[in-house]
Amino acid sequence: MHYQTYRRANALLNQHIPEIVNDQVSFRIHYWGFMPQHYNTSLHRHSFFEVCYVLQGDGNYEDNGSIYPLHDGTLFCSRPGIWHQIRSDEGLVLFFVAFEVDESRTSDAYCRNFRSLIHRGKIVADPPDANISAQIWQTIFGLVESPKPVSKDMLKHLSLSLLLSFLQGLSPDLDQELESLGEDSEEHRQLTRAKLYIEDNLSASLSVEHIAQELSISVRHLSRLFHSQLGQTLVHYIQERRVQKAKEWLLHSDIAIKEIAKNTGFESVHYFTRVFTKKLGVAPARFRKSQFADGRQNGQKP
Repeated sequence: MHYQTYRRANALLNQHIPEIVNDQVSFRIHYWGFMPQHYNTSLHRHSFFEVCYVLQGDGNYEDNGSIYPLHDGTLFCSRPGIWHQIRSDEGLVLFFVAFEVDESRTSDAYCRNFRSLIHRGKIVADPPDANISAQIWQTIFGLVESPKPVSKDMLKHLSLSLLLSFLQGLSPDLDQELESLGEDSEEHRQLTRAKLYIEDNLSASLSVEHIAQELSISVRHLSRLFHSQLGQTLVHYIQERRVQKAKEWLLHSDIAIKEIAKNTGFESVHYFTRVFTKKLGVAPARFRKSQFADGRQNGQKP
């Protein structure tokens, strides 16, 4: 496997598979990653899922203070709101995808299944269950590695199968989880409304008080929703969504950085640059120019 193949895999999937939609489920993809030498990341967290597959190498993964060994064939999941870190002295050949479920376009059954991963999902998949996702990962990479032209439809179907395979590998018991999550349906609907309102109004100031008023709920209840369901504050979530939206425009448009800062609700270009650089490890202008932009700091050794 050549380094050029990894670059091509990153470019194709990040450019052509930013979302996956069918009649039952809709995924928003934040980034795909195919890294031939992945070393250490800082201890961090985010508001979306990130599922990683170790094709080759050894290391360890820290999740909320617990340590899990990484080796060839390991499939592991970073859940929303959980502090986590990857460490490897020799480097990992790592495939990963960061995503969230668009609940406004997803069936209740799939919504409940993916919510179960947040609260009760496995951190590391059992080997037999991980094998399903592993085969799809390697098929996707093999498709990109082939000298033949890549079919976009085939890539989309494989990507959908990959994300759905995570339920098979990481859910402890899907049937039992469906019934137990029914009690939280009202809170999940409120959280979905809040997230949709934020997404539609990123250019505005978006104070906690204003969002609570728009949703006809109390500030205290709104804050508790984000803390209990996503493990982070509302303010942190909004900032993360602003950065993700800015990243999309930087990758897929020619909009000036000054306008991107304004459209994503940052009070100044300087503040936008500072926040973006802190989150992604690279300044907006440099991120836009990068030919190997996979949406996250890759953690390689200098």
